[in-house]
Amino acid sequence: DLFNDLKDGTILIALLEVLTGKKIKRERGNMRLHHLNNVNNAMMILEENDIRLINISNNDIVDGNHKMTLGLIWSVIAHFQV
Repeated sequence: DLFNDLKDGTILIALLEVLTGKKIKRERGNMRLHHLNNVNNAMMILEENDIRLINISNNDIVDGNHKMTLGLIWSVIAHFQV
């Protein structure tokens, strides 16, 4: 399930590491705070690469909001398409 897989931010960070070639800091742990920080780190990398995320917050991704998660993934696909 895409929405559950992206909740902790580690897969999103791994994807961005492959796409950008940069190492991104990850927080280990299973608490919501760790998940929020991981997603926030990923979103900061997206902003550094000029990917605009309008009305998408790290809370939306960690909470598994389908609409916002798909919006985030679509923005990544649209920016990094070959």
